[in-house]
Formats: sequence, structure tokens, C-alpha cells
Amino acid sequence: MHRFLTLFSVLFFLLLFGSQLKAQGNTQTTSTKDLENYTLEQCIEYAIENRVEVKNAQLDNQIAKAKVGEVRAQGLPQLEASLSLVDNYKVPVNFLPAQILNPQAPEGEFVGVEFQPQYVGQSKIELQQLVFSGSYILGLKAAATYTELSKKQIIQSKIDIAESVSKAYYTLLINRERLELLKQNYNRLDTVYQQTKALYENGFAEKIDADRLKVSSNNIKMEIQNFERLIELSNMLLKFQMGLQQEDKLTVSGSLEKLEIDASEALVAQINPEQRIEFSLLQTQKDLNLLQIREYKARYLPTLAFFANYGANMGSPEAKDLIPFSSDRWVANGSFGLSLNIPVFDSFQKHYLIQQEKFRLLKTENQMRDFSRIVDLQVSQSSITLQNSIDKLKFQEENMELAQEIFRVTKIKYEEGVGSNLEVVEAETAYKEAQTNYYSALYDAMVAKIDLQKSQGTLYTVTTKE
Repeated sequence: MHRFLTLFSVLFFLLLFGSQLKAQGNTQTTSTKDLENYTLEQCIEYAIENRVEVKNAQLDNQIAKAKVGEVRAQGLPQLEASLSLVDNYKVPVNFLPAQILNPQAPEGEFVGVEFQPQYVGQSKIELQQLVFSGSYILGLKAAATYTELSKKQIIQSKIDIAESVSKAYYTLLINRERLELLKQNYNRLDTVYQQTKALYENGFAEKIDADRLKVSSNNIKMEIQNFERLIELSNMLLKFQMGLQQEDKLTVSGSLEKLEIDASEALVAQINPEQRIEFSLLQTQKDLNLLQIREYKARYLPTLAFFANYGANMGSPEAKDLIPFSSDRWVANGSFGLSLNIPVFDSFQKHYLIQQEKFRLLKTENQMRDFSRIVDLQVSQSSITLQNSIDKLKFQEENMELAQEIFRVTKIKYEEGVGSNLEVVEAETAYKEAQTNYYSALYDAMVAKIDLQKSQGTLYTVTTKE
């Protein structure tokens, strides 16, 4: 007994240790992804392949296809087999006039008679085939239309993902560019500070001049640290929108110089709501409503089905006679024919089903009409917003160039001794503010461009071709 317990302990230890090694091995084999120099198109395509929303929409499409198969199978041959073995441990008794069994019996006397054995066996195999059903035909069409609806929902999820990834991508790109400019500002101002500090140490400048430049330099240095964290946060947001884990590595390629925002894009041509996937979804929903109404009406039609069966019965006072299934004990039977089911009166159930679906159809048509108004408003708003953003971007770009030139001239004047460092600090502050306003306007313009493309129904196709 002691040896058995010892052996059991060793096996348990090996099993536990092996499980831990296996778990460690699984952890080690799970490597992080490393995506380098991804363009906007690559980010969108990766997100479309990996986001849960698209995967679930694709699964819904597979469910819809399986639903079509389920409906189709209802009209195909159905084959069933059954077997029952019954023990009538208390055989029921039926009462007959006693004179049937005994003519000498008195009038009005009854005797109990058992009409079935204690042990009964029944087996049957039955084939059923639907010959005609209007409801089945229309149900099959409705299932196919539902599959088409699920396909369009996949497209809608892709468009939503393209929008969110594009905005996150441009946010990261703009923040990265702003960080580079802040570093350049810091280097320029630090150079002036080092020059002023050297002049102060040699008695050619006041300490307040150096301190003033040091304060501005420290402020920019703090902004650089904040923007480094902001870029990390922007990168995390882009990873999330792409369906990546936060431990995965991602770098993006691209520069603001390649971002093209044409004023002509804000000019709205003829608006066609049918380009929007939402309108296509409503149209498919309308088709489903119409098919459902026809299906309910088809339930008034007769249903015709073919059936055929073959089976065998047996009965015996002995249980051993039920098995084996020999032909001398089991008596075969079979039949085939047509079954016609004619609906006569259902207390207006189908009538009210049709009424409900007609009201749903009216709701869908109302949504389609209202959606056209919504598209008109969305496109007009997006167009105006984009035009305002483009105009603002031009002004802010001009202001930034002027502020840069003012800072350059002020710095030269200070270095030549004809200007004060206070002017340098003020010029640097104005230049930095102009940069902030410019990049804020640039981001607003990119978002307005994305919103306009989405409202026109061209976002995903346009984005993936850029």
C-alpha cells in the first residue's frame, strides 16, 4: 500500500510539472505582432481582417447561408424510423356481451376480454416528400434575401472601421509631425538661450534675459514630453481600431506633405442616396417585408405531400419472442399515398399576420424616404464643414509661415544686438501658437473630408485606393 501511494505521488507530480511546462510553452510560442511602416490602406485592410465586428458580420452571413439550407431541407425527402417495445404489465380489459362467447349466458351479462398480448413490438420506417407548398417556396426566397442582407451588413461594418481607422491614423500622423516641430522649436530656442547664457557669464547680458529664455525653453521641453505620451496614446488608439493587442508593435508610414485636401472636394455634385450602404440595407429590408407578406398569403393555399411507410408489428405473451426479429413472429405492413391539407378557418390569424407585416413595410418605406432627407442634410453639412476647414487651414498655414518668418527675423536682430530677447520669446510663443492652430485646422479638415466621403457613400472605396 505504501509503494502504491509513493508511485501515485510521483505520477501526480510528473503530471502537474508537465502541465506547467506545457502552459509555459504555450506562453512562449504566443509572439507579439510587429507591423512596420504601415500605410493607411494597410491599416484599414488589417483592421477589416481582424476586427471582431467584421468577423461577427461574416459569421452572421454564414448563419444566414445555413438558414437557407435549413429552409431548403424542409422541402426535401424526410425519412424517419421508429421502434417500440411495450410491456403491458397490466393488460387492459374490454367488456363484451357474454352471449357472444356463450349463447347460454343470461341477457345483459358482460365478460372482460383481453384484446392484446402483454408484450407488443412495433417498427416502422416512413418517407415524406413535400409536393407543393406556396409558403415553402416564398420562405426559401426570403431566406436567400436575408443572406443578401447579411452581406450588406458586412460592407457596413467595413465602412465604419475604415472611418475609425482613418481618423486614428491621421491623429497619429499629425501628432507625430507636431512633435518634430516642437523639437525644432526647442533646438532653436535653446541655441538662443545658450548664447544669452554665455553673454551673461561674460557680463554682456542680464540674468533676466537668460532666465526668460530658460523658462520658454523648459515650457517647450515639457510640451515635448506631453506630446511623446500623446503619440503613445494615439498609437494605442490606432492599435485598438485595427484589432491589435496593446503589446503588439506598430509603426506607420506617411507624411503630412502627401495629405491632399482639394477645395473642389467640398463642391457637392448631385446627391444619390442609393450610394449609401444604409439605403441598400433598407431596400433589402423592404424586399423581405414584401416576401413575408406573400408568404403569409400563401398559407391560405393547400399543402400537398407524398408519404410512404413500411413496418412490422408483433405481439406475444412472452418477452423473449420480441427478439430476434424473425419473419414468423413479426407481421409486415405498408402504405403510401398523398396528403392534402386545406386551411379552412383560423380565426383570422393569417389576416392579422399580413396586417402586421404591411405596417412594417410602411415603416421601412418611411425610413427610406426620410433617409434621403438625412443624406441631403449630411452631405450639405459635411460639404460646408470641409469648405470652412479648408479656408481656415489656408489662413492658419499663412499665419504659421508669417510667424516663422517673424521669429527668424527677431532671432537675427537679437543676435546682432539690435533686438531684445523678450521679442524673441514673444515671437517664439506666437510661432508655437500658430503651429498649434495650423495642425488643429489640418486635423479638422481631414475629419471633414472623411465625413463627406462617408456621407456620399465613397469612403471605403476611396480610402482603399489612395
